[in-house]
Amino acid sequence: MSLELTEIVKDFIATKLLSKVELDFLESELWETLEHIDEVTSLTSAPIKISKELKLKDGSSWQLCCAVILDATRPQKSSRSEKLKKLIEKFSLH
Repeated sequence: MSLELTEIVKDFIATKLLSKVELDFLESELWETLEHIDEVTSLTSAPIKISKELKLKDGSSWQLCCAVILDATRPQKSSRSEKLKKLIEKFSLH
């Protein structure tokens, strides 16, 4: 997880706006996580305040925060956050 990802998530919480470049960056970060989830040994939890703002459980990962933001700003047929939640459960990364 990069420092830039956490800053972008915090910016979204504060403003509810992100640029195309920032959203593209979040997409690429999430894609990396999804592609290599089987190699991940742990995920870093976002602060409780961030999780609550995004209506996530306490202890939710920064990556899940990223997925929720992308679901809100760039909706797809299938939810990125639901897909990531299933993979987190499958690989016991909670």
